[in-house]
Amino acid sequence: MDRFLNNHAPKRLVLIFLLMLALSAAAAYFAAGKCADAIVAQQIEAELSAVGGGKFTGAPEESAVTEGEKRLEKYSISRELQPTVMNSYRTVKNTVFYVVFGLMSTASLIWLALSMREVMSIFKKLETLSNDCTKAAYDTKAAITLCGEDLGTVRKACESAEKLVECMRNTSAELRGEQEFLRNFLTDLSHQIKTSLAVVRLNTDMLCELDDLPAESRDRFSDEIQLNLDGMENLVIEAIKLAKLQTDTVEYRMEPYSVADVFELAVKRISPLLRRHNIKIQADLPADISLRCDKGWLCEAVENIIKNSADHSECTEITAGLTKNPIMTTLAISDNGKGIPQEDIPKLFERFSSKSQDTSMYSSGLGMSIAQKIVRAHNGEIFVYSEPGRGTRFEFVFLTAGEL
Repeated sequence: MDRFLNNHAPKRLVLIFLLMLALSAAAAYFAAGKCADAIVAQQIEAELSAVGGGKFTGAPEESAVTEGEKRLEKYSISRELQPTVMNSYRTVKNTVFYVVFGLMSTASLIWLALSMREVMSIFKKLETLSNDCTKAAYDTKAAITLCGEDLGTVRKACESAEKLVECMRNTSAELRGEQEFLRNFLTDLSHQIKTSLAVVRLNTDMLCELDDLPAESRDRFSDEIQLNLDGMENLVIEAIKLAKLQTDTVEYRMEPYSVADVFELAVKRISPLLRRHNIKIQADLPADISLRCDKGWLCEAVENIIKNSADHSECTEITAGLTKNPIMTTLAISDNGKGIPQEDIPKLFERFSSKSQDTSMYSSGLGMSIAQKIVRAHNGEIFVYSEPGRGTRFEFVFLTAGEL
């Protein structure tokens, strides 16, 4: 009953049924009149034929009908007589009307029953779809029941709802992943900052409370404070960069640049660190090999790789090589440091991965993760080849097929 009352389609079907009944009555009335005229006219001819000597059970004969008209002429009876004056006319007309109207009404009623059944069946399937969608809105594990005929509208609606639910599941999974990333990221970041803040606070308290500290100790405490402040500043800057990369809010300005120029810029920016560690750079890169890239961001990725090698590999030399073929461009950066155990290479690009094994891991913060995201945004990947005691090789591989 609710399906009938709450939807317009069943009501329209009833209205159409009533209209069909009215049309059936009009059609039956018209057909009954025509049939009564024809039948009664035949009756008049039959009776005239009988009066004129024709066979009562046979078909009216023209000669007998003419003879009958002559015999009944004084009564003004002929085959031109209007059928409506005959006593049987109304009976014939009513009989034909009821038969025709009954047949048409029965057909209309059957149509209404079948149509109503089909519409209610569709509404039932749509209600099932509606209930499934409501469940899926609160439970991403809920499934959509596929009902209706193949290639039918209801089936297409169910399939579309299923795709929508699948998109919701994927979005929900991505949101959970982002929440987990943010939770871990903030935990790691706060841990790193708290450690540096603890050192700064401790040294500041000692400088303020101990008036008789030697000048050498004061300088050492001041240097430690400055070192930790610099570290926190770099950490915050890198955290902001990683957050922008993670949320895809970086707008890259892709233009053709010489890869040699990008590498040279990265080395220039990090040269103070290289001089402090007495690390030599050996690079003879072809100047004619270019790549569509954002020079600033790609330079950041190269710089982070070199910086991690300089800070953690205990190397004395870093070399670079550059090759290009129709499919890819490869920039290889190698050091002669202590190398990385194979089991630690998969962890190399994790955030703050050094907190697990400081003695063997290169990455000590966010730089390696930032470098990986930048390279992937440039349609590339970073591959790592290393062996303890023999150094490490980082390969920036960029796909260049179809590049303008």
